[in-house]
Amino acid sequence: MTEENEKPTLVYDDKTYLIEGLSDRAKYIVGQVQDLNSQISQTKAKLDQLEVAKRGFTNMLGDELEKEEGAE
Repeated sequence: MTEENEKPTLVYDDKTYLIEGLSDRAKYIVGQVQDLNSQISQTKAKLDQLEVAKRGFTNMLGDELEKEEGAE
């Protein structure tokens, strides 16, 4: 039985590169890009949460204003 070790690769400009074969600087840059992708994903999730919260507060304000109009 053969054991297949899949090594991490990078696809850039339709070319595939073995990560372990890259220069230290290229590895550093790959790490930075991965970190930025993670931050972008987290920021998008946070934005979704903020937009939902804003809609909730806007709806609460509408309800409160309706109550005040009904009390007049």
